[in-house]
Amino acid sequence: MPVEATLDDYESIIQAVLEDMQAKVYIYRHNNPYVVVVAVIQRQHWLVIFGLNGLMESAYVVERPEHYLNQSAFELLGLLGEVMNE
Repeated sequence: MPVEATLDDYESIIQAVLEDMQAKVYIYRHNNPYVVVVAVIQRQHWLVIFGLNGLMESAYVVERPEHYLNQSAFELLGLLGEVMNE
């Protein structure tokens, strides 16, 4: 994010990720399982990570998503629109 970005900007990006029905949903396992939602916002791959309790843990940009998300700890569940309709 640009240096001049505000907390509102950050929250808007997170909201955009969670409203993108084409976003990819993963389970990430590292000690505990986490839900990860990934979407392209402003030409950057954003990851939003939640604990199973529903609390957001983190949100950040991933530079090389094809490498990062291919780690064995990530399991693709499907698109957000598909997962939400199941």
